[in-house]
Amino acid sequence: MGEQPMAAESHASALRALVVGTDARYQERAHAVIGELGRVSFAVTEPTDPEAVAMLARHEQADVVVLDATGCELAVAAVVAALASSAPRLGVVVVCEHLTDAARALDALPKWGWTRDLRAAVEHARAHGSPLVTPPGERLRTARRDLRAAAPDPIARR
Repeated sequence: MGEQPMAAESHASALRALVVGTDARYQERAHAVIGELGRVSFAVTEPTDPEAVAMLARHEQADVVVLDATGCELAVAAVVAALASSAPRLGVVVVCEHLTDAARALDALPKWGWTRDLRAAVEHARAHGSPLVTPPGERLRTARRDLRAAAPDPIARR
């Protein structure tokens, strides 16, 4: 597991995020986007074992986990359900390279999509915990509303 501490980490309410996936290139993106919000740690493993993901999240004291479901969407669905039961306050964001039916069912964000969408989803997940608390399809809309409310300057919304 790699960790990228940020200056915001010293702030008591700084985000602690854990990105779980096997794509080393995505680590750079996650660090650039989520790192603005706080500390980002990485677990280079497929997010397919609910107990392992929960253990990693506890070990990293994560507020939010970002799961890269690329190629393992059905297994990640089981992980999300297990985390909702075992760690309901843990925020979960799912990203996926391909827009498969299984990815849509997870309400996954496009892995290489808009930076602001990923940042908003992470902030929303931190505030609201398990994605199963919010009905599918509503999370991103709510996260975007949260982001717009927090950034009244149109330039800051990009």
